[in-house]
Amino acid sequence: MCIFPLVLLLFLTYAKAEELDATPAEDQVSSRDTTEGIFRIRAPNGFKRETVDEAGIYKWKKDSGEIYLVRGDLFLDSGDMLFKAMRKSAEKNKDIQEVKTLRLKGGKAILYKEKPPEDPGRLRSWRLVVIADKKIINVDFTAPARDFESFIPAFEEAVKSFKLSLPPS
Repeated sequence: MCIFPLVLLLFLTYAKAEELDATPAEDQVSSRDTTEGIFRIRAPNGFKRETVDEAGIYKWKKDSGEIYLVRGDLFLDSGDMLFKAMRKSAEKNKDIQEVKTLRLKGGKAILYKEKPPEDPGRLRSWRLVVIADKKIINVDFTAPARDFESFIPAFEEAVKSFKLSLPPS
């Protein structure tokens, strides 16, 4: 008896099982969800994902509004010191309107909300910085100041959708 077909059948069965385990059920994940390793974020309605040629970088755009996410490695023993320094710096920055610490299971996050600039053509932004599992994730929400208010509900939706999905240690 030839063992090759049996080995091939076992391999294909294993590969399909791995694929099923890695693919969330349709009712759990929307086509607007982006999941990569340690995080999941949902793009707000109307925002389209754009191609970026760098690993760990994502971009969504709708009209003049953009969401730009960068994921990288944290080269420190502990993110606590960095987190505290960023928070303290943001609280002292006169261009920051609000600094919020967000609760995330498995990590720490700060949301900085920039004050509206005087020039309505200048970009205004919010920045979500997440530190978890030796990773740092930066999410920028931007639009020209004149348009920013119209994007606030969408940006809030994206911030609320952000979740960490850390592997068990």
